[in-house]
Amino acid sequence: MRALAIAVTALALAPAALACTPRASQASLETKLVCIQCHTTLDESDSPFANELKAEVARRIARCQSEQQILDAMVAEFGPTVLSTPQTHGFDLLAWVLPIGGILLGAAALAFGARYWSRGGGARDESSQADELAPEDERRVDDALGRFE
Repeated sequence: MRALAIAVTALALAPAALACTPRASQASLETKLVCIQCHTTLDESDSPFANELKAEVARRIARCQSEQQILDAMVAEFGPTVLSTPQTHGFDLLAWVLPIGGILLGAAALAFGARYWSRGGGARDESSQADELAPEDERRVDDALGRFE
């Protein structure tokens, strides 16, 4: 009789247990959230505020909130500075675009400079320098070289 009561209770609680399967990961959320006091991710911080935030994340996971719901709630409460990476829309998109654009611009400048220099635009050959000497300078160079012979 006792086994039957346990089985009935287990079957009665099974739908509730299956409905609440944690979808968010504590470890994943701790890398995506920042302690707003020490400005390090939660997984690296041991400050009292970070510990409170970790406990809040754990409570929200226990209440079956998804990762996105938890992140949205944290942003609503503490602002976007609680996220470890900038958002990919609005003004925060500049944090992604500017470094990538700078790298591409620098690479293009290096490629252009290397091409210009390799085609002789950046280096002058010796014959063009000799043609540019005035006759008096040429005579002075010859005299100086003559002293070494």
